[in-house]
Amino acid sequence: MNASDKNALARLAGRGNASKAAGTDDLQGLLLQVVFALLMIFMIAYFIFVESTKRERENDLMQLNHQKLVLAIEKVAEEHRVKYGLNALMTQGTDGKRSFDADEHVQNGAIVLAPAAKAAFSSGSSAANRDYKDVAALKAGWRDEVLAAAELTDADIVESEQDWLGEEIAKTVEDVRLDTRGVQRALAARLQLSWIEHPETIPNFESSEDNVKFAAGLAERLKEESLRRVAEESGVEILP
Repeated sequence: MNASDKNALARLAGRGNASKAAGTDDLQGLLLQVVFALLMIFMIAYFIFVESTKRERENDLMQLNHQKLVLAIEKVAEEHRVKYGLNALMTQGTDGKRSFDADEHVQNGAIVLAPAAKAAFSSGSSAANRDYKDVAALKAGWRDEVLAAAELTDADIVESEQDWLGEEIAKTVEDVRLDTRGVQRALAARLQLSWIEHPETIPNFESSEDNVKFAAGLAERLKEESLRRVAEESGVEILP
């Protein structure tokens, strides 16, 4: 067997270029490691992107829900203002502030309301008196109305928004109460002033020979009588 035949047999047995075969395997292993490293980098980047996108979507959803709740609270508050007759008596300025002018509703020591305003004042005061006897139940009812108006459920409200929602509802419920109470008290105060300006219009008020006692009790008697008149007009007790 000559040298060429031996070389041919060695090549067939795979021993002719052993070092070259080993080098090829090392290169393929290195390339495989590079591919795995690149794949890991891609996967990490992908999961970071997915997580970031998820957080952004959650934040966007929270902001959207917050806006819905803000608008819903305003809507429910407006409905209660109508229910309590405030929109028929109060005016809203260009700055958004509401005001009540009692002067135009008191004349010569008496409350003078137009038929529509009188009906709104009477029924509204009655409704407010009923509702505010149980403030906890009123707030719970507001919450249900707000969620319905926002087309949301409790499950849609994240924990961080729960406290804010409760506080905002409580604040708005109190604001509406103060407006309702303010209208009632403003009428009573204007009646007192009218009686002072025109003493002859003071109802059910007997003069006293004791001027000292008369002066001391005058303000309280006027306050009591004015509040009684307002309660009489509304048909219910004045809110505390």
